[in-house]
Amino acid sequence: MNPFRRNLPIVTWLLMAAINMRGETVLQEPERLALVGSRVEAGCRSVEEGLANPNPQPSVRQLTAAALGWLELGQPSERAEKLVRHAFGLQDMDTASPGYGTVPWQQGRPEIKDPNAIEFTMQPVAVILLRHGGKLSGSFKQEAEPHVRAAIAAIRRHDVPLKYSNIYLMKLVNLLLLGQAIGDGEAVAEGRAKFESWLAFTRTNGVTEYDSPTYSPIQADSLALAHNLTSDPALKARLKAVLDFYWADFAANYFPARQTMTGPASRNYNQGFLFSDANVEFTYYLAGLRSKSPANTFLSDSVRSWTVARMNGYRPAPEILAMANLPERVVRSRFGSAMGQDRYVWITPDFSIGSASFYHGPQDRRICVELASEKTLPLMSYVVDALDAPFGMVRSTDRGGHNKPHHLPHLLATVQEKGFLLALVDLSPAIRVGEFTNLASNVILPVAVDQLMLNGKVVDTSKSFDLTADSDVVIGLREGKAAVAVRLFAADGCDGQTPTWSLQFDGNKEGAGRFQVCHYRGPSRKLVETSVRCGLVMLAARCEGGAEFKAFMKRAARIKINAATQGGIWQVNAKSGTTKLEAGLDLNQKQIALRRVNGRVWHPEVLSVNGRDFAAETLD
Repeated sequence: MNPFRRNLPIVTWLLMAAINMRGETVLQEPERLALVGSRVEAGCRSVEEGLANPNPQPSVRQLTAAALGWLELGQPSERAEKLVRHAFGLQDMDTASPGYGTVPWQQGRPEIKDPNAIEFTMQPVAVILLRHGGKLSGSFKQEAEPHVRAAIAAIRRHDVPLKYSNIYLMKLVNLLLLGQAIGDGEAVAEGRAKFESWLAFTRTNGVTEYDSPTYSPIQADSLALAHNLTSDPALKARLKAVLDFYWADFAANYFPARQTMTGPASRNYNQGFLFSDANVEFTYYLAGLRSKSPANTFLSDSVRSWTVARMNGYRPAPEILAMANLPERVVRSRFGSAMGQDRYVWITPDFSIGSASFYHGPQDRRICVELASEKTLPLMSYVVDALDAPFGMVRSTDRGGHNKPHHLPHLLATVQEKGFLLALVDLSPAIRVGEFTNLASNVILPVAVDQLMLNGKVVDTSKSFDLTADSDVVIGLREGKAAVAVRLFAADGCDGQTPTWSLQFDGNKEGAGRFQVCHYRGPSRKLVETSVRCGLVMLAARCEGGAEFKAFMKRAARIKINAATQGGIWQVNAKSGTTKLEAGLDLNQKQIALRRVNGRVWHPEVLSVNGRDFAAETLD
């Protein structure tokens, strides 16, 4: 009998399902594993078919991932060994070479130079050796050992900063597990030492590569593999504590209305800047939180998540997962020790709204709103763009040779109290390099909502539009029982130009519009401004219908904003009802000068949910 029951009729699948607390039909764990297992099988076959081409160009990590996938699927070991041998055949085994032990990112693509290839490629090998070693042929195990030793040497040479959470954790887990697999005590000890260094930093400062729908699942799954496979009981206990911390964060940031992770993110780019990456969908689905089957992702990522779920190892406790069902929550967290390296998100049944100040990188998401909807709506976010294409669909090649979307860096000070958010921006970091024909601040927004309004007037979203606006204009959106208002209340022009505001939709199939202030448009030239300001205020609230939406828009229009610049410090306060937000940017020193809520200085928290300190509960 096929253990994955791919051919069961839909009625049988539904009988095996359960109803969760939100009334959604969730398959039982064996059936969830079966569904993902069928995806894994298709992915493994695709890798093999690609190798049969006259000029194969597989990503090397997919070779070893497919090998692990076949073993988890119960296929003969020869099938897996062939794939690993192919990967080993691409490894630099010249002991005199500076690249000794490394593997390329992709066969036949030498222009892609990604040193992380060794961590991604060897992680499945460690699992194969420790979890499936009894199935492997003696000749393969003998052949594999020098390749593993060479890989350990390459991994040890790879200089990965602690703040690069994803690869730092993959590196230390590889050292722990590969070292255990071949009896290399030094590698195991180094992996343990790196884990302790990371844990000490994280207890005080949080996870630097924070809440990434793309990479946070990889971090957690890597730690789970270490927990499930380590032979060290003391280390296993410490890994469990860290996994509880990660899962507290995952559950707290789950947005049931869209069944995914919500709020600010360190990196998210597989679907541009409009939607969240599918990796985290597998995490939530396999844990039983998500009822919808996940979208497709890379084989290496689905195999990792699926293998972890199949192991009789770490499982998040029900009381941790229960946070995903809290109807309303404020989640606060840190991702470093610097000013502004903290995150805030308010999650309700109808929407989420979140903010973070510190720049993480060109694919981060620091200001964002998501709306509950049966429609596939792009999320709202703030993007600084020089290409007149802020949606992340235009990609450029990074220094590693990968094509990714990029937005421009900018200094940001955010302060938020539930649905009320104030943000001050200085775009000067964006203009330090290169020449520009365009420079704009954009609030990306969905247009296929129940209502879109510009200063109280309904916008016809059935066709493209380009509507003039200004610094006093308030844009409003209503979808279901959620209402959001946004105003770009201040902006500087560049090269002597006056900034111009507009609300635009070009008819794209994703249904993404933008509320834009253009700081510069003209001939290509170097911009020399020492500061380029933009000010943004957002308001989000529950709204039952059209009449309440009109009242909400009047409330948004009444937000009082006072601004002043003195001694190079731009300071703004915004007041809505009884809530007063204050933020300040030092335009000379290029740093946050002030953040206050109702007169209280903003104090970051490592991880709290509705005031409950989960960092202390899990890591102390």
